[in-house]
Amino acid sequence: MTRPDALPAEGPGRLWELLGETERQAVRAAAEVRRFAAGAVIIREGDRSNWVLILMAGRVKITAVSAGGYDAVLAVRDPGDIVGEMAAMDGRDRSATVVAVEPVTALWLSSGAFAGVLQEYPAVSAALLRIVAARLRHANARRTEFGDSTAAERIAALLLDLAERYGVAVPDGTLIALRISQRDLAGLASASREAVGRTLRTLRAEGVLSTGRQRLIVRSLPELQRLAVGKAT
Repeated sequence: MTRPDALPAEGPGRLWELLGETERQAVRAAAEVRRFAAGAVIIREGDRSNWVLILMAGRVKITAVSAGGYDAVLAVRDPGDIVGEMAAMDGRDRSATVVAVEPVTALWLSSGAFAGVLQEYPAVSAALLRIVAARLRHANARRTEFGDSTAAERIAALLLDLAERYGVAVPDGTLIALRISQRDLAGLASASREAVGRTLRTLRAEGVLSTGRQRLIVRSLPELQRLAVGKAT
């Protein structure tokens, strides 16, 4: 079984990384710099706004209301990522909420300014198309892989991805330097909060993980890798 990737790179990279200096200057000229405090709701699901943000500093989480009525975390976006592009392109309501996980600095473009940049600079359009296609491909692959895995395997895979993506070496292991709650983990792993709680307790008991309030330290990456792969070993 393939390890289910809860937070992998979703394809060619982040939008800002795909742009040349000419395109970056054009985007900066069309944009306003905006800043958001940690915890700020930047975009709200169901809103009719249609501007876009390109993150320059700080991370955000993408959430949507689940069938059970709570906010499920769908993804985390990093500096260089674009958010809000779907509503800007199709003019429909926002499909998800965007919340600042930490202080965020971003380039804000109105839908008109964004459309102008796309029209005048085909390289930006091509980069955006690659990003959108990669995200759709990733979502399809994730649904397929998650259907073949247990909740515990998905949670272990998620923790491994977080450690690889946000890990900082500390004396007792690898600190996941991203504030994230059990509810966030549940949404990202497509698991219940009860399953997350059980899995974290098991990992703590086995010495693989230590936890605190929105603080996770992986004490054994090889063991977490083994649990994430599950039956594939």
